[in-house]
Amino acid sequence: MPFYDGWIPKWGSAYWRWTVASVPIAWYLVSRRRRADTTQDRTDFDGFLKAVEPVGSTGSQLKPGKMSGPIDAFYKDAGIQGDSRNPLDFDSFLLSSRTGVKSQAESPNTQRLAEMRHPGPSPDMKPVTILYGTEYGFSKEIAEKLCQQLQTSGSFWPLLENMADHPQGYDFSKTQVALVACSTQGDGVPPTESRDFCEWLFSGKAGTLGHIKFAVCALGDKSYTHFCRCGKLLDVAFETAGAQRLVDRVDVNKEDWTAVDMWLAAVVQAVKDLRLQSFGDLGLATSPSAGAEKGHGPKKWGKSRPFWGTVLALESLCVLKNADDKNTVRMEVDLGNSGITYLPGDALGLYPSNDIKAVEELIRVMGASASDQVPVPSWHYDEGEGTRDKMTLAEVLAKCYDIRSPKPELLKLLVSALDTDEHAGNGYGSSASTYTTNGGIPAARHQQLRCALSDTAAMDQYLAPRHVVDILEDAGPGRLTVTQVLLCLRQLQPRLYSISSSPLEDPCRVQVTVAEVKYESLDKARVGVCSTMISERLQVGVRVPVYVHKNPDFRLPSSSSTPIIMVGPGTGLAPFRSFIMQRLTEHRPGESLGRMLLYFGCRRRDQDYLYGKALEEWAADNKITLFTAFSREQKEKVYVQNRLAESADLVWELLQQGGHFYVCGDAGSMAGAVEQTLLQLISERLDGSREAAGAYLQALSDAGRYQRDVWY
Repeated sequence: MPFYDGWIPKWGSAYWRWTVASVPIAWYLVSRRRRADTTQDRTDFDGFLKAVEPVGSTGSQLKPGKMSGPIDAFYKDAGIQGDSRNPLDFDSFLLSSRTGVKSQAESPNTQRLAEMRHPGPSPDMKPVTILYGTEYGFSKEIAEKLCQQLQTSGSFWPLLENMADHPQGYDFSKTQVALVACSTQGDGVPPTESRDFCEWLFSGKAGTLGHIKFAVCALGDKSYTHFCRCGKLLDVAFETAGAQRLVDRVDVNKEDWTAVDMWLAAVVQAVKDLRLQSFGDLGLATSPSAGAEKGHGPKKWGKSRPFWGTVLALESLCVLKNADDKNTVRMEVDLGNSGITYLPGDALGLYPSNDIKAVEELIRVMGASASDQVPVPSWHYDEGEGTRDKMTLAEVLAKCYDIRSPKPELLKLLVSALDTDEHAGNGYGSSASTYTTNGGIPAARHQQLRCALSDTAAMDQYLAPRHVVDILEDAGPGRLTVTQVLLCLRQLQPRLYSISSSPLEDPCRVQVTVAEVKYESLDKARVGVCSTMISERLQVGVRVPVYVHKNPDFRLPSSSSTPIIMVGPGTGLAPFRSFIMQRLTEHRPGESLGRMLLYFGCRRRDQDYLYGKALEEWAADNKITLFTAFSREQKEKVYVQNRLAESADLVWELLQQGGHFYVCGDAGSMAGAVEQTLLQLISERLDGSREAAGAYLQALSDAGRYQRDVWY
């Protein structure tokens, strides 16, 4: 849905239908704002709210100039170029309106935009290539936003390309402008499905690109060492190939829409200033079928098309003595004849479903019905049963939406609802008489909700302990429609678990080791969506949607004679069980086997000593050298970094022999503490300086001998 700056829509039948029916608060607020400001009506998300802000993009921050945007991306086929949907008629956004079912009260604007709809670009339009590489959808959202902004001018036709669709590379021969949005995963690697494209570009296989203007939006998380590394490498790759920088690269921390919006504005203006050739000038086809065959062979199993594997085993690895003890589970999945392969170091992606009790509670608080039919989001994974346009509300909340962490827009709409007298007396499953506006708990909650909109820090503090249902309850008796709530929810993401088996054990089976997540927040018991699905809701024999997440930066040395040092407390042990099994299984008598040091830590050996029996047997047979740290078995807590320091001479000896050092687990404390211990033992054996130790460790990393698989 393009933005039309300064465009004043006419009031059509759709408006009167919404008003008479007393429907969503958004429309009421639009009509109120129209009376106050007749010079400009807004069609973006914030345009439905009371505060007037510049047009921006979904996910924006919360202060003047930080905005929200179109809802196109949330529905199937929403990204079709030349979209004919009417921003003043919500019906036109539903799937039925895209499949030949005409609205009974179609507005004049819908008819007008439908007449203007292009099946493809006209020959005089100018192509602009927009590439994105994404793991969780943020880069795609930015790329789609950029498409919309460029398309509003009427003279540009964005060519939106997913890097994942071009594993063999991309033909840039007739590209004039390449605009790139790409995220960085984990400790500095490209998005999983975009990796092949990125490595193709990094290696210089694109050839000379001196005819191209380019710009890069690099996305990342400053919590990680290699912040925005993939985007930075893409930027360097284009420059090295001779491409000319259109605007400076921007490095975006998490979902910083202020930085993104500034980059988008700069890019759009820079593109408008270029003298670009048209489709006709370049001899490019403009028919709708011109790109129909582009990379559309049978898709491999992956994130967007998971394989439905059968659960073969669910084994508890912990002894639970108290009610608050947490379990860790070994899960084994049959990959059947899928042809899916993996290597030690890879992870298994698993799509969870929300607990039905949590879904039912949310539906009750929404005041909705579980059987209501709602559109399927465009980003929902392929279930292998044909494309479905709609699901029941219960199913879509269970499979598609994150009901834990909403977008900030939910708070904006709820505060607007509270400010509107029209909604007095509407409660979320509770009698409106239980709420008070002149004092008491509800009023205090309303104030908390309003204060959360003051700045980013306040927003983060408010959202951190709350689930969507808590926020809706805080806003009672304000009420939103089902559609409004869904538009403010994020995608339910797959969970990644380090694979703890070797394919040499059985290539058709894969094992993971999953720690159960349970905690309290706001005096309520909370659970991890996927971990408790595995530990409590799955049964042997059921089928689950899975895929392999490749992790080529966490690999065994090419030679089995190379020493390896592995540090993995808790479930950080998982990939190292895979490493050990791989080496022991492929080892042949008489061949050299490199020494294997393993540092493992947990609370108590009699409760959560994961795979303890196997580890002890391997150690007894001199297959591995085992160092254990049971933190709660003595007065002073002992951790893996303490054991590392105690065996510093041995670690240094193996490093000098060409050994590889691995860390897996919590990045927030453990991984940092281990690295500091490693730097200390290195500095003590060099000239005593931290600078020299840092340079030594960097050299190890550059050579692929210091590898980390860590998470926050």
